[in-house]
Amino acid sequence: MKNHNIIIVLALICFTFFSCTKDDESTTGDLPLIQVSTGELYPEFNPEIFDYYITSLNTLNEIEVTLNDFNPFKKIFINNEKVTGKTTPIKLTPGEDIVIQMESPTAKTYTIHYLPEDMPGINLIAKNNPSDGYLFINLYKLSPSAADDFTYIAILDNNGFPVYYKKLAYTGAINFKFFETVQGKRFTYTINDTKKTIVMDENFEVIKQIDFLPPDNAYDYSIENHDFIYIDDDHYIVPGQYIRENVDMTAYGGSNAVKLVEFVFQEVLNNQVIFEWDTAEHPELLSATDPLYYTQYATAEKVDYFHFNSIAIDPNDENFIVSARHTNQVYKINRTTGEIMWRLGGNNDDFNLTGNTIISHQHHANILNNGNLLLFDNGVTKNPQQSRIAEFELNETNLTANLVYEYTEPGRYSDIMGSVQKLSNGNYCIGWGGNITSQSNANKSDITEVDPNGTIVLDISFTNYPDSFTYSYRALKYNLTF
Repeated sequence: MKNHNIIIVLALICFTFFSCTKDDESTTGDLPLIQVSTGELYPEFNPEIFDYYITSLNTLNEIEVTLNDFNPFKKIFINNEKVTGKTTPIKLTPGEDIVIQMESPTAKTYTIHYLPEDMPGINLIAKNNPSDGYLFINLYKLSPSAADDFTYIAILDNNGFPVYYKKLAYTGAINFKFFETVQGKRFTYTINDTKKTIVMDENFEVIKQIDFLPPDNAYDYSIENHDFIYIDDDHYIVPGQYIRENVDMTAYGGSNAVKLVEFVFQEVLNNQVIFEWDTAEHPELLSATDPLYYTQYATAEKVDYFHFNSIAIDPNDENFIVSARHTNQVYKINRTTGEIMWRLGGNNDDFNLTGNTIISHQHHANILNNGNLLLFDNGVTKNPQQSRIAEFELNETNLTANLVYEYTEPGRYSDIMGSVQKLSNGNYCIGWGGNITSQSNANKSDITEVDPNGTIVLDISFTNYPDSFTYSYRALKYNLTF
């Protein structure tokens, strides 16, 4: 009987101890370490800090919130749903924060804000039945004197809201694009700081970093960040550049020791270069540069006489289409021989553009399925300076180019960047580029979608700041399902 009483007392002590332990654990106010599957928290998690931002967020798929050292006796709620395990899947709607609440005598609420504090604002100006799809952009602030030390890439819905974003600790991460490959969806962007092109899979996980494959010579080659073509995981087109030193330019009225920025691009298959094209092998291009830069042969130590800004593949014959800003020219380059098949614009223009057909400092030249040429015409050397999109009907046999469509807006002028796409429904998606010296131009919209009649169906702007303007190098629209 005595032993039986001892057992009962011990049982009561144990019950009381564990009950108190559970009660203590359930009422403690500290939250376990928080992790979110799509990015890193900043500032670093601290139980006494209640507001956080996140470096990357993707609401196109489920997000997993993990509470390390999760205690089942604590009452914790994520967006009003009780947490039942270490990892909780959630589905956010655009703009919905992640709110983690603890229920205890010292209740605490932790908020992971949907949009980072330093991410430039995106504003919907007009929406009137735009085409289906998502807009791919990069966001960075430019000023005449300095730039931020970070860039955002983002995917916007038709309300201008980021359904995906990623903060990158680089000043020049641009050209955010989508490619459908045999291996699945691929997303790419190029970082000028590191001279690498980044490839992400359908879950936005980095799977590859691509370098330029330098030829066996003394030049220092690097990736050129203006464009990139990804055919599949083993096949891609990568542009690059290098400096050719001590070039004698006296034949062009220049000095006898000029540094020239040369453009080169490679077609790479299974990590082997199967085609390469180099401006240095086409000396006739030295006389094609715009008069704005031609005089630099005598006055500047280094001259960017070509300034590549886009490359595309003609869907009709698989040859290359290359745009060079500083020559005001678009080139068709034979994919087998490297021959320049024609030059459109600038001096020695094969198409003899005149009047309103003349292009200036253009960007993003592409051949459409019907053979037409579509480009963003910055209009830098025109009077008045006016930017537009222009579509030309080309006859590549007779070398004629008829302007069949253009769209502009009064006073609209972007001296840098810009893009245009013709969408499957016939609409045009325009990324207006930028102008870092004009507040009036900076305050116009940054992305516009128009129908074939020129009616605006989508208009989006970025928030500017007293000392800087916000721009995206391009704005590209893709009709995707995730």
